[in-house]
Amino acid sequence: MNNGTDTSEDTPEVVEQDIIDQTIEVGSGCDWTGSGVEPQWHNPKSIKAYDHIDRHHGPKLKPLNFRGRAASKNQPQGQWLNDRDWVKAEQVTPKYPGCYIINFKRSIGKVHYPDGKIIENVTHAFIKRKPDGTFTSAYPVLNDATLSSLDRSDENE
Repeated sequence: MNNGTDTSEDTPEVVEQDIIDQTIEVGSGCDWTGSGVEPQWHNPKSIKAYDHIDRHHGPKLKPLNFRGRAASKNQPQGQWLNDRDWVKAEQVTPKYPGCYIINFKRSIGKVHYPDGKIIENVTHAFIKRKPDGTFTSAYPVLNDATLSSLDRSDENE
């Protein structure tokens, strides 16, 4: 960061995307089309925008939480190091419903495996934006992950 502004070197970028509908724009900075009051996009504790992420992939969770979740889902689980990064992810993710992989170009988290193995310093995140703009999923993934390599069948990963 330079004087509080992103430069091209530290601005996260979309490295892969699968847009579901390019006819509607959703998310922060767009007209709210969902039910109720618009989410507080800038607030990482916004239940409407980020509750699932905080509860299942947040920085305050212990490794045992992830090991159990990874075992029960039979797939690795990503953990964010900083809740501000999922707000940043929302800002840089295209404003269309779909699935995305974002490269933050710096460490944003770790990936936990069912056997207890932990991969540190991952720089990529998987994002799934719903038709109202909020996230169904948002979690760190291995740096070589692709959309086709991820099991996206779980609606609330």
